[in-house]
Formats: sequence, C-alpha cells, structure tokens
Amino acid sequence: MAILRFSIAPEYNSVYLASRDIRDVPYDFREKVIPHTSDCISIPCTYWDDGDTHFTVGAASEITMPTPPTFDGILNTPDKRLVFFDANEPEFASLSVPTVKTRIRVWIDHPREPENVIVAWG
Repeated sequence: MAILRFSIAPEYNSVYLASRDIRDVPYDFREKVIPHTSDCISIPCTYWDDGDTHFTVGAASEITMPTPPTFDGILNTPDKRLVFFDANEPEFASLSVPTVKTRIRVWIDHPREPENVIVAWG
C-alpha cells in the first residue's frame, strides 16, 4: 500500500480519525495528549493561523519510527475504513483497512500543537 500524505489547518485545532460518520468525538486534551474512544481518536494540530499540520499515514509495515508512539490502541473499524475529518469537513482523507478492529499508532512532534503527525495502522 502507498503512504498517504496530506496537510491541513483545521479551524478547531484537531483532526478526528474514525471508521464512520460520528459526531460524538473525544475532546478533552487536558486529560490525555490524544483523547480517544473505541470509535474515534482526536489528534491535536497546529493552530490554524500558525500554519498546516502535516500528516503521514500508512500501514505499520511501511512506517518505522525510532521512538514509542504517543498513542497505541485499537479503533473499531466496522466499515473497514479510516476516515480523517474535522469539525467543518466531514471527510478530507480516507483509506481502506482489512479488519473491523484496527490497531492505530500515532506519533506527534509536540504534545499540544504538533506540526507533524505520523499514523500507522495495522
């Protein structure tokens, strides 16, 4: 599979990752660096007026990182899709995954305003 790359400057400083269209997203960044439920992961981003946040997304077999991830968990993916969206855009990137439960690992380069986000699935 190819590695997906995209950049975004979300107005509300976070991007959500889920398998389907949900609106009940975790948002309390005071308690966790990357808030999450079994159905949705909230990823912090750079403030929109400070520039883009750059995402690199791919299969875990294609993404190797020298440090432990900031987040490592299982996401329900009943539609066998990973969908990236924010408060204003219902879907700005998506990809297929082979299972209904998908291991997700996320690396960010800053705990509150990352400029670079790496997401490995599988």
